[in-house]
Amino acid sequence: MTSPVRACTSEPNGLDVAVQEDIVVLTLRGHLDAAVGDAVAAATEQAVTQQARRLDIDLREVSSFTVEGAAALRTCRSRAAGLREGLHYRTGRGPGRNALLAAYPPAAPEG
Repeated sequence: MTSPVRACTSEPNGLDVAVQEDIVVLTLRGHLDAAVGDAVAAATEQAVTQQARRLDIDLREVSSFTVEGAAALRTCRSRAAGLREGLHYRTGRGPGRNALLAAYPPAAPEG
């Protein structure tokens, strides 16, 4: 049996948190900047503390981003490393996907 979805909006605006059973979905909307990035990182930490099974970060409604906001996505990856089913990003084409790509720049070749 599925438990009801609990949803709340976190501050700053632009981050919605939904929980169903032990899966946490963070939906980002609008501009992903340092403040929203900090809120996403804090929500990720809370998901880990509450022993979520999986964390999804939905970037499909991001309209723009800063370097600091994108960097927060990388922080979330390391914080969520211990989750049973891990961290998953939901993206489409556009700024959300570009923010994710900016968070993980190509490694410089060794040599």
